[in-house]
Amino acid sequence: MANVKMEPALETRSASGRSPVVVRSTKERLTHLTQHHSYGFAGLLMVAVLVVTIVKDGGNFGVSDQLGIAAPMILAAMASAPSIIGRGFDLSISPLLVFCGAVYVVWLAPHGLGGAIAVPIVLGVGLLAGLVTGLIITLLRIQAVVVTLGMYFALQGVNLLIAPNPASLGEGDRWIYHLAGQVGPIPGAVFTLGVPVLIWYGLKRIPFRGLLYAVGSNDATAFSSGVNVTAVRVGSYALGGLFAGFGGLALTALVRSTNASTSTQYALIAIAAVVLGGTSLAGGRGGLIGVAFGAFTIYLFQNLLSSFEVNPAWLQIVYGAILIIAVVIQGALVPEAGIGGLRAKRMPVLHRHRRRGTGPELSTLEIGPVGGGEGDLAAAPVEAGGAVARVWGSLVRIQERFPLIQLVALAAVFAFGVITLPGLGSWVSIRSILVLAALVGLASCGQTLLILMGGFDLSVSGFIVAGGLTVTALNLKYGISFGAALALALVSATVLGGFAGYICHRFRINPLVVTLAMGSLVIGLVKVQIGEQANGYPTEWMQQLAMPVTKTFGIGIPPAVSIWILVVVLFGIVLHRTRLGRNLFATGANPRAADNALINTRRVWMAAFAFSAVTSTLVGILIGGFAGQVVDTGGDAYLFQSVVAVIVGGTIFGGPGDYTRTAIGALFITLLITVLVGHGASKAIEFIVYGAIILVAVAIYGRERRLRDRV
Repeated sequence: MANVKMEPALETRSASGRSPVVVRSTKERLTHLTQHHSYGFAGLLMVAVLVVTIVKDGGNFGVSDQLGIAAPMILAAMASAPSIIGRGFDLSISPLLVFCGAVYVVWLAPHGLGGAIAVPIVLGVGLLAGLVTGLIITLLRIQAVVVTLGMYFALQGVNLLIAPNPASLGEGDRWIYHLAGQVGPIPGAVFTLGVPVLIWYGLKRIPFRGLLYAVGSNDATAFSSGVNVTAVRVGSYALGGLFAGFGGLALTALVRSTNASTSTQYALIAIAAVVLGGTSLAGGRGGLIGVAFGAFTIYLFQNLLSSFEVNPAWLQIVYGAILIIAVVIQGALVPEAGIGGLRAKRMPVLHRHRRRGTGPELSTLEIGPVGGGEGDLAAAPVEAGGAVARVWGSLVRIQERFPLIQLVALAAVFAFGVITLPGLGSWVSIRSILVLAALVGLASCGQTLLILMGGFDLSVSGFIVAGGLTVTALNLKYGISFGAALALALVSATVLGGFAGYICHRFRINPLVVTLAMGSLVIGLVKVQIGEQANGYPTEWMQQLAMPVTKTFGIGIPPAVSIWILVVVLFGIVLHRTRLGRNLFATGANPRAADNALINTRRVWMAAFAFSAVTSTLVGILIGGFAGQVVDTGGDAYLFQSVVAVIVGGTIFGGPGDYTRTAIGALFITLLITVLVGHGASKAIEFIVYGAIILVAVAIYGRERRLRDRV
């Protein structure tokens, strides 16, 4: 018999000899911890950063003060977690948190309700807001990310209406300050952080929490098992709103005032903390402890870098790099933790279009909207039969092929503006509107592709700023020619954008987190190079390129508009007449089916991300020329405007849609805001209108199919 080398046993008998005891190495134990406990990776990372922080501070780590400062960020992340666990999403937590604080500072405290009675009122406000969000999502069957984006804008506007200027608390309301300090010997943050954790663990005593995980894992299976999926999802958003109420109290205790301009400060970092804490963006996995660890780790890390007096630009680089590394490690250890934009979708509806005079064997198949889309609008009238059904069905078919609703709305707004605002119909005003729309539309190029594939690009603003600074500030500091600077910017954008796409596809990580990190990283890289030259100043020809009064080769059309028209034409050709376009639509409709059809989906993702980065970089040059200066916040306004243009235009996550619809959406929102401003509308009204038109647009043509129809 051949000699057989026996591997050392990994199991030994216990002292009683009854059951095996698994002997694991330290590496195996750490791997087991991170794979089987959602908080494992975040906990280990937090401990490592905390130890370094304590050593750096020489033991002077004030627990009460540190927890008080970090509490709002931690609670914002906690408030985002329940909806995500239930396979939803909530972008509105940060402005909701500020709204809850504003209610206390502006309405309750000045009217004698600043004492203990204010606590249940503030918490009730948060819970009610979350409840409304959940009801809109479930009853109207609109995608959660779209609804919460609308609420994000609406709450920003409401905050500006309530507190257009920073407002401080009076002398008689100082009791709340203790929540950011100490309540006797106990850190005040123990109450604001501890009560939500107790509520979360108390929910284990009732079926809700188990049902939430079941719905997040597979809503169709849960529905088939008799679970009231609608009630569970509404409850998850209400619970997140309740936790946001605690965050509002913690934020008010920390800053002792309210400021509407801070409405968005926790919006994206809370999502990053959720993912870092091990909660899957695909739902069904995670918890508050890991989320709290993730948020506190980010806070400690930011403080640690600041304590070393690191250049703020390096802070952005390191923050972005650490976030990318963390989610890659998390995705490698726990593959299902990062899934979101790449999870296998339900097979899209197949519509059979029959050519006249042919039989079924010659019919062609066309991929229809995932989740129902516009086809769902036709269901009820068609079932009724008769002339109304035929007319309605015809309108729906037209809307599927042409953006009829958007064009009618655009014409109606323009007619109203011309009638009520003298001069709006003049060519001078029209050229200005077209230039503004062109900037928004061009900034939406890459966003359109990623939304068609079910993703979301938060790096748009970063690449816009990086592109503008590279061709202006670098030229000023180092004397680099415009051509060389532009080539450097485009090559860097291609590499970084493609790398982001590779990471998302390879490790199945939701693009939200990766593009957030990449946007921070790219701005930091450019700012490190320019040093103290924080702003860039465009050349005269760059300004001429984006000005409404200039002409294109003697024709009275601004160059920016001419570029946009060319892009619309090229986009239409590429998306609908090339193999790349077909592959992109197939990847967005169903990634698994695209893989089975031998489409290299990774290459598609990398190309789409690289294209988004390159177009954003080029748009940064135009935006810098239009503004007359390039600043590090110059791209922020175009980030969510690009999303609004895509959604209002009729492109939904995962398709259907195209860039022509996005262009019409950009025209519509630009014209609408111009008309509103002409009638004296404030910035607050502008944000509220953004939120409203998102909800109305998607409610008309972007609703998902009923859950019972998908089982």
